[in-house]
Parts: sequence; structure tokens; C-alpha cells
Amino acid sequence: MATDPPTPEITLYFDLVSPFSYIAFQVLKNSPIFQSCKIIYTPVSLRTILTTCGNPPPIAVKNKLIYINRHRLAWSRRLNIPMSQTVPAGFPFPTTDIQSLLALVAVSHPGKVAEVVERLYASVWADGDSASATDSERYTKVLEEVLGSDVVEVLMAEEKQTEGKSLLEANTHRAIEEGAFGLPWLACTSPTREKEGFWGVDHLGLAAEFLGLDVGMESGFRIMMK
Repeated sequence: MATDPPTPEITLYFDLVSPFSYIAFQVLKNSPIFQSCKIIYTPVSLRTILTTCGNPPPIAVKNKLIYINRHRLAWSRRLNIPMSQTVPAGFPFPTTDIQSLLALVAVSHPGKVAEVVERLYASVWADGDSASATDSERYTKVLEEVLGSDVVEVLMAEEKQTEGKSLLEANTHRAIEEGAFGLPWLACTSPTREKEGFWGVDHLGLAAEFLGLDVGMESGFRIMMK
């Protein structure tokens, strides 16, 4: 009796501070190209990745911030993803606390983490409201609406917050060990169980090709593959 080939898998390492992680998240979650994949949404610390890898942040490199700001808008238009025209206030804003909470959610409620992240990303990068990721009252409300107040109360306990920071650190170092030096980082496993890592929105097409997916289903991906 014939069996179906193993499901292609993608671990998306992301941080709410990264606009390109937001774009990759939206594509992986909503594009028909990736609907056959198992997607594992894994919160990490972009700051730690950049520091550990000796990769200067955009604000430290002359002209880089201007360049990536233009290209976040260009890619969002190409892939039809809502994006604020202005950079959220305080960018790059601190995300350790919310990313640690999301690391807890990814472990305790993996089926809900994408819904929470989608709502937070929409507020931060579609609406340009960085407070959604930095104001504990704001992001706690989102968590409560998705998970329930009882669950969030447990997640916000002091010992759980310590656990969340440990999970975030472990996720971040695993991403680095798998090759990450920036975000988004996609750790892909093909149906034949080959593994490969891809960095950036502009390599989503190559990731799809590696996984044996139909990249001709959307025009934006056809352009990527040329």
C-alpha cells in the first residue's frame, strides 16, 4: 500500500521587531504555496542573533536603514501584504518581554501561537503601532482575547516569565546553530528529509523550490524565481 511522502516542514524564526519577519510570517501562513507545509513559528531575539554573529544592526550601517525601509515597502506591495508607510515609533524597539511570552505560548499552546503573532504583527507593522509589542497592557489584552485570562495569568507569573526568557534564549541559540545570522530565518526540511536554511523574504522562492512546492501559484513567486 502506497503511503504519502512526509510533509515538508519550515521552522520560521522571527522577532516582532523585524518587518521582513512579518512579511515572511504572512506569506507562510496565508499563501496557498505553503499550505501543504508544517510551519513551526519560533520566537527568537534578533538583537542576540546580530550580536552573537557580529552582524551590525541596520541603524549602525550607513545607508542600510534607508535601503531596508524602501525594500520592506517594495516586498509588501509585491506580495500584497499590508504595511505601514512610516516606521513604527522607537524602531528598533525592545521585544524581549513579548518574545519571551510568545516562546511560552509556542510551547504551551502551539495551535494558538500563529493567531497571537498575526494580531501583534498587524498592529506593529500594518498599523505602525510599536506599543503593541512594548506595552504590557496592550499585548496582554491580545493574549487574553486569544488564550483566555486564566491562561495569561499563569503565563505572566514570575516563574513563568523566567522560563519564557530561558526558552527564548534556547530558541535563539538553536537558530544560530542552524545557520541564522539575521531574520527571517527559515529552517526547512524537505519531503526527502534533506535540511537547508534560507535567510530573508527574497529567498522564500528558493525555500519553496527546495521543498518541492509549486512556486507558479502566485505571481510574486514567479518573479522571485527568475
